[in-house]
Amino acid sequence: MKKIYVYFAASRYWTDKELLLDFYKKISSDEKDESVLIVDGQGIENVKKADVLIIVPMSGAVQKYIIQLAKKFDNVIIYGAYIRGNCQEEICSEMQKCNAAPTLMDCWSVLKRTHKNSYLALSKKELNDKLNVIAAYFHITASKLLLIGGSEPWVISTAKNLDYYSERFKVEIKEVSQDEILNEYEKITINDSRYIYDFFNSLSNETLEPTNDDLINSARMAQALINVLQNHDADGCAISCFALLKTGTSMCLGVSYINDCTDMVAACEGDMDSAVTMLMMKKLTNSNLWIANPGLQPNDTVNFNHCTGPIHMINKNKAQPTILRNHHESGIGVALQIEAPINQQVTACRVSDNASKITIQKGKVVQGIYENACRTQMHILFDDYKHYLDSALGCHQVIAFEDIANKMMMLAEMFDLQLI
Repeated sequence: MKKIYVYFAASRYWTDKELLLDFYKKISSDEKDESVLIVDGQGIENVKKADVLIIVPMSGAVQKYIIQLAKKFDNVIIYGAYIRGNCQEEICSEMQKCNAAPTLMDCWSVLKRTHKNSYLALSKKELNDKLNVIAAYFHITASKLLLIGGSEPWVISTAKNLDYYSERFKVEIKEVSQDEILNEYEKITINDSRYIYDFFNSLSNETLEPTNDDLINSARMAQALINVLQNHDADGCAISCFALLKTGTSMCLGVSYINDCTDMVAACEGDMDSAVTMLMMKKLTNSNLWIANPGLQPNDTVNFNHCTGPIHMINKNKAQPTILRNHHESGIGVALQIEAPINQQVTACRVSDNASKITIQKGKVVQGIYENACRTQMHILFDDYKHYLDSALGCHQVIAFEDIANKMMMLAEMFDLQLI
């Protein structure tokens, strides 16, 4: 994603040209992307095209130039560099003296009603967050997802017509037979998937039901899924996994490894709603993502559970204590029982209703009873439990282990999703 920073100043305010150039160089020195200083509108016609325009008002009397340039860009962020803490105190003070503050609000009031993808950033963190969201948008619209084996018959909330996803997100959806997984699985040797075997073997603290052969075969199945994704140059998948149990192993480690250790996403049970939700969330979080079923509790918490999960939940350098188990429903293969990170902030999301709506819920992980359900379990106390129940769009939720609600809301708006 190409970005350009354009600083606007007027000579009637900045009478000392050397001071203006010195301050411009200082506040633009941290930027890796191209930056331009426009004084009194001169050279505005030579500003190069980019995916995102970042506007930095340095004075008054530049409003018309800002609005003029913004019309040429699809995505615009106006940044309050003059606000204390965003740059050196003396530079902030000088920009305030030169009326950068009223210029910001004057331009923002026009941009927000005349330019669809215009955003206001009041701090460096807000600016980086908004750039992160726009980058995620570009990634999604250039992505490809595979639907492997269709959706499981009990996944009733996902769209039956895949065109809904393509039309909304511009993402390519390709249907793939499970035979491709099976063919890859037959070809893969122990050595081919040794790194996956070693990953789970080294990071697990205990093994209960699975044998060593179970772990070997589950690693081979995981490699089969990775091969199919790479063969199609795909960014992720929704895979119908239960029919694959006939091989004597499960796909739980495959989904877990992809969501833990790669830039791709994988959703269980052919749930394309969840795959698209994961694709949206993937680039917005420093944590890994988890897809899970909800189990409502008598104390207004929800015990989310699944037989997959990222061992590195909170960040990519910290592994949660993990036990190797078998798949809950079938007793086959290898699944993960990962310890819940108590008190961790989470964001749970789902896109559904023919790719037209989204729910975004915030909560935290709390202590709870381990139930007779899927192996990895996590009790979550939502900020608004009633809203979670009233706005539910389906079974599976995709969970990030940090607060990304504001970024998800911005991304949802970019895709014209209805937030409920």
